[in-house]
Amino acid sequence: MGTVQYNEEGVAERQWTYQTCTEFGFYQTCEDATCPFSGMLTLQAQTKLCAEVFGISQHSLPARIAFTNSYYGGDDPHTRRVLYVNGGVDPWKELSVVQDSGEEARTVFIKETAHCADMSGERAMERRSLRKARQVRAPDSGADSRHKVFSMA
Repeated sequence: MGTVQYNEEGVAERQWTYQTCTEFGFYQTCEDATCPFSGMLTLQAQTKLCAEVFGISQHSLPARIAFTNSYYGGDDPHTRRVLYVNGGVDPWKELSVVQDSGEEARTVFIKETAHCADMSGERAMERRSLRKARQVRAPDSGADSRHKVFSMA
């Protein structure tokens, strides 16, 4: 593992990559012939970063991801008082809960938005679906907690 010199630029990307290697396994690839981006973004190239940057064996990745899914409940986490917010044009929705699981955990799907759109301040020209989603409350959260939501989108 090499020495990394600290600078503010790219810090979050390094942390995200570590979390992807140790928990998520949600690698962004472009291996399809119709993909408009670089064909160098392969699964092999992405997982090779885990070994090169963090010393995490590519062979250990499936077990790490399976552990995370088992520990947190995968597609059916047993959460309470959570509102899962997802955007229709957000690739991260694949990692989120997208179906209501009763009164204790609800979902909101905002058709025309992407990553974290619901977390920014209101704008005069925002889409109606986003404006409507801002009015949804987390389960049992009360009227004063409009922005106290758990968002994965």
